[in-house]
Amino acid sequence: MLTAGSVTGTTPGPTGKRRRRRPRWWVEILLGLVLFGVYSLLGGLPLPGHDRRAVTNGEDILALEAALHTDFERSVNHWIADRGWLTIVANYEYAFSYLAVTLITLVWLYRRRPEHYVWGRNAFVAVNLVAILCFWLYPVAPPRLLPGAGFLDTVRLGGTWGSWGSPMVEGANQLAAMPSLHLGWALWASVALARAGAPCAAQVASAGHVFVTFVVIVATGNHYWLDALGGVVVVWLGARAADALGGRSVTWAASSRRTLWRPRRPPYTDAVTETATDATAPVPVKPAQLAAARAFVTEHGKPVKAVVQRIGRAGARVVLVGDDGALGDVVVPSVETGEALIEAVDGVEAAEWDAETVGATVIGAEHRRRMAGPLARR
Repeated sequence: MLTAGSVTGTTPGPTGKRRRRRPRWWVEILLGLVLFGVYSLLGGLPLPGHDRRAVTNGEDILALEAALHTDFERSVNHWIADRGWLTIVANYEYAFSYLAVTLITLVWLYRRRPEHYVWGRNAFVAVNLVAILCFWLYPVAPPRLLPGAGFLDTVRLGGTWGSWGSPMVEGANQLAAMPSLHLGWALWASVALARAGAPCAAQVASAGHVFVTFVVIVATGNHYWLDALGGVVVVWLGARAADALGGRSVTWAASSRRTLWRPRRPPYTDAVTETATDATAPVPVKPAQLAAARAFVTEHGKPVKAVVQRIGRAGARVVLVGDDGALGDVVVPSVETGEALIEAVDGVEAAEWDAETVGATVIGAEHRRRMAGPLARR
């Protein structure tokens, strides 16, 4: 995959097809093994006085919250413990929802936004590595394990399958309240979906999941609210690490087909047909397509040159060339829609693949020849 400064991973090939190169499967397995290995290694080499320090650190966090008059965890914990079915829902939300949301987000990025997958994966790995190091250096007993603190362990008392008290997590480190990875994973998913341009409904649902996760981890006696703040910090650090490692994309594809799985019929065809332009009236420009073009202008500066190209049954592609030479594109239903998009966005001007436009791109010579043929050599 090529990176910013040359051209992104979604580049037009000689036949007009979109190429989206995904990471190799063995890389993902290797990273998973690295995470598991680090977790197992540090878990098997606790620093002296691990259990005692965990309880002390937990008491210190609770004392700090009391000094700030924000120690509301016990009240919320006692309230949820006596709510019948709501208690059961909270217990299972704590046990499984963060895992499910994380897995769905990773699969969606891999299948539908491969150009953003590498950043999301790198951020996720960094979040977990930072958190594991915190668990080792600064163990913290959750509120439910503090002796004499008066918290109720709703998850264990409810016999929640797959969580504390069940054989499935018998070997899990329970003295790892700070930072909260439940909140961290939920927030990571929300950030990754926002960066990848997920549908608005998915982003709203993800934000709601972050809020619900915060309430649940506090209500079930598994975290202090400061643990949630720690989760926010590790996600910020993970995002910064992912930016430093690369994987940023300068290409937006504002397609109207936003589903988890790719369509069975390939969205592009080798043959250039007239199907997309047979309609008597052009399809209106969608808000998502306008937002994608404006985001590109903001990111890469004015003026942005735009070339409209037919891509067969899929419609047309508005290829954007930023002031910094970066390439991006927006997929639209027809050439007419692409021309309307150019007129509607401030800072975008229509162009052709002439010598001036090709020369403005910061790409390699081979890619220039593939895109513009003889014009690239003028």
